Amino acid sequence: MTGLVRKGYETVRNEGLRSAVRKTWTVLAGTLVDVIFPYLPALAVEYYFDVKSVCSSRMSDANPARPVWVDPDRIAYYHGTGPSGFGRVVGGDWDDPECRFDDHVVHRSLRQRYDEGRDWSETELYDRYADRIDAGDPYWRCRTIEELEAYLESIDDLYETISENGYESQRALLSKNPDSVRRQNTDAPHPVLQEIGVNVYRDGTMAKKGAGFHRLSIAKLLGVERVPVTVRVRHAEWQSIRDEITDAESIQQLSPTARDHLHHPDVDAHAPDSWT
Repeated sequence: MTGLVRKGYETVRNEGLRSAVRKTWTVLAGTLVDVIFPYLPALAVEYYFDVKSVCSSRMSDANPARPVWVDPDRIAYYHGTGPSGFGRVVGGDWDDPECRFDDHVVHRSLRQRYDEGRDWSETELYDRYADRIDAGDPYWRCRTIEELEAYLESIDDLYETISENGYESQRALLSKNPDSVRRQNTDAPHPVLQEIGVNVYRDGTMAKKGAGFHRLSIAKLLGVERVPVTVRVRHAEWQSIRDEITDAESIQQLSPTARDHLHHPDVDAHAPDSWT
């Protein structure tokens, strides 16, 4: 606190009272949002992003708080790097996947566990995280072998829950057990944004990005038909295709590329049934 007071005093002395008040308000407002935002009603979060999309050309018209329902097998790639955020539109050459989702060590290990019936200690994931613990560079969830085993047990619990109860959206779970859902939300400013995260490339390819790796992997292994996803970032060229479909008054106005994507889950709701 003493440091903050000293910094405030120096700002007043060097930049004037008005600048100090403005900077103080910026810090307080940001802190207030961080504290309050996770507890807002889902509709308020939707409204926030609706307003944000109107005010910023870098935001998609598609509200990230309203999930897109997707066949899990359609998400064929993993995208660990590149742009992040919620509802953003970004151009450039970032849309290059890190690997195929099925080739990622986490999915391979869950397949070893549930399809092949291995003990966790016989999976690649266990070996990788145990080696990091031994090397003094542990994964943040697994700083000790005990934490690693508890983490893997939580994946078993998730698998059993989805297997027995079916796949439920974060919004549905939030209405049942809000404290638990908020506690497990580590990757989004609000739980309704904590669905399986994807980025959409310029050609409509969907790549896993952000939250929900285990959920997506389990959904694939169990043959779940559809899962809700939060589209985090769309490539600018893909957004142009969405805009073309949204703005068209007839299918004749669409380019061949746009017509090819009428059944894409990210645009399907915008295309009248008579166009298909």
